[in-house]
Amino acid sequence: MSVIAAPRRTTRRKVVAFTIAALGITGLGLASAAQLNLTSGALGAGTTVVASCDTDGVTVKFADTYSSTAKGYAVSGVTLSGVATACAGQNITIDLLDNDPSATAASLGTLTAVVPTGGGTVTVPVTTSVKAADVKGVAVVIAS
Repeated sequence: MSVIAAPRRTTRRKVVAFTIAALGITGLGLASAAQLNLTSGALGAGTTVVASCDTDGVTVKFADTYSSTAKGYAVSGVTLSGVATACAGQNITIDLLDNDPSATAASLGTLTAVVPTGGGTVTVPVTTSVKAADVKGVAVVIAS
């Protein structure tokens, strides 16, 4: 009985082919990564005070009244206090949220106003019926 050994040539060809394939896959991975263009400031999530006209934040208070439409107490106004003088003339957007702003939250209503000369206190009436019990958070943006 004789055993035929595989020629060395075939084994070398397999090793060379495997090495070339591995290098090719590595090269494609590097080429793909080289094509990624990442820039800072393109995307963000979360809530925080961003350097702007008011660096120490504002205080938010709600006013509520009984509403037969809402079948309970509804938010009738939002008062911002401690708005910096530097914000005068800028637009305010207030979102009443159904959850904490640091979590996923949907807006129950959006209010807008303009910061008066001198800043200070800004009271914004709520013109739609938003149940006070449904408001779990608020997001305030002051921007030009």
